[in-house]
Amino acid sequence: MGSRIQRWIEKTFGSQEKPFLLASEQMEHWQSRGFLVLKDFFKPEEIRTYEEEVSRLLAERRERAGDVVIDVLGGAYAGRRMRLRDAPDEAIEHPHKINDLFLVSDNCRSLNLHPRLAEILASLLQAEPLVINSLTFTKGSQQPYHFDTYYMPPPVEGHMVVSSICLEDQTEAVGPLCYYPGSHLIPPYRFSHGGLWAVNEEMPQAQAYIREQLEQRGLQSETFIGNKGDVFIWHGQLYHGGSVIKDHNKTRCTLVTHYWACPDVEEDRQVRLPAGGAYLQRDHQPVPTEKK
Repeated sequence: MGSRIQRWIEKTFGSQEKPFLLASEQMEHWQSRGFLVLKDFFKPEEIRTYEEEVSRLLAERRERAGDVVIDVLGGAYAGRRMRLRDAPDEAIEHPHKINDLFLVSDNCRSLNLHPRLAEILASLLQAEPLVINSLTFTKGSQQPYHFDTYYMPPPVEGHMVVSSICLEDQTEAVGPLCYYPGSHLIPPYRFSHGGLWAVNEEMPQAQAYIREQLEQRGLQSETFIGNKGDVFIWHGQLYHGGSVIKDHNKTRCTLVTHYWACPDVEEDRQVRLPAGGAYLQRDHQPVPTEKK
């Protein structure tokens, strides 16, 4: 497996990159617990340019944001999706997520498709990774526990991984990521259509099923508090959420990216980058209140 992934990396990104293959202990940890922590993976200078771009985008959003979309997670606008260019200051001051900057930002793609990271993702997916979604946070999400497959089930079940890149040091006060190690081994709840995509009316039954499974398996929640440059990678079926923010004056800047496997998606839906890597070709998220 290692030699095949290395050949792919050399073909895609060039042979100048040193191999960053996972150790057997890391693969065993991934298989049994459903996540990996890569400490000090990115250097500060590799992150700085993206940090500066996001700060500038927020400050000058009327002129720079284009069709970029945000979801507001707190305050008077909680639950609203809007164009970033139209977002009032109050929405930006509260927790929110900027959707899919990978569609417009070379700096975003330089992180979530970095050759060293892509190599690890390929090892986990057993295939070349394809960026299908990115979420840029300045504060914690405080999102209830969930499976990512509720919202973006992959074309082939099990073929999704997620990365979260810490853009700054974190503390317990900023609402860090929380998760249940081993929950990726729970057989997925299937909704009435037979798949994993959430049906809102059926969520109480799905949640009851998961609570029962967690109790039967004796799984306990853990919290990840990372530092700038750390990367937390989780399986698409890891049960996770965002813990409560204790200090709203502090930020928790992260870049979260969801990946499917390239072979699972038609080639004409993939955008290939000159420097290597691929992402899903699609539009920005629609805004419900906009008239077409």
